[in-house]
Amino acid sequence: MVEAIQQNPIISLLIILVPVIAAVWKIMDVLYVKPRDFRISVLENNIEEIRKKIQQTEITEINAVVPDNVEPHATAVTDTLEKLEKIVESTSLLNDIDLFYDSWKDEKFTDLQRDQFEKNFKGQKVVWKATFSSVSEERDGYLWVSLTSPTEGKFGVHVIAVFDSNYKEALLMVNKDEIVTVSGVIDSFSLAPLIRKCNITKNT
Repeated sequence: MVEAIQQNPIISLLIILVPVIAAVWKIMDVLYVKPRDFRISVLENNIEEIRKKIQQTEITEINAVVPDNVEPHATAVTDTLEKLEKIVESTSLLNDIDLFYDSWKDEKFTDLQRDQFEKNFKGQKVVWKATFSSVSEERDGYLWVSLTSPTEGKFGVHVIAVFDSNYKEALLMVNKDEIVTVSGVIDSFSLAPLIRKCNITKNT
């Protein structure tokens, strides 16, 4: 056996390298791998604690009960509730095509108020259930879809959804007056709100 090892230098090299590699691996595990895992574990625990503190703070602010005679705190609670109401209202508008259109066309709006409304909602993502009215392919390859209210008997609601050319096959499968769900980002306002980066699914 000893003679065979001496005659074959590759076997001798392997016999030397295996223990060396094992020792190096053990040192790397102790010096790098275990400390790294420990640091990751500590970071995860810290993130979880921060998340819990933020949630507790939000709950405390919302559920705070303040006496009427403490004016500053009462104002803070009122402001928090107003913010929550605005968030709820905004979320409803972004998920209901009728509410959004009616709010945009509110006859009580001044031109300045309507301009501010449009600025507030530009760039916002919407997910609307709507009636598929028509679709046309423009020269630039984009597909322009006309959407109307899904509510029977409700007229006047009109939104334009612009799709990339790779949605052509999907749009060919949709019939006029079919109810669909369209998502997209509000891009501009003119005669109607216009959304881009759109996606569409048929309602079953």
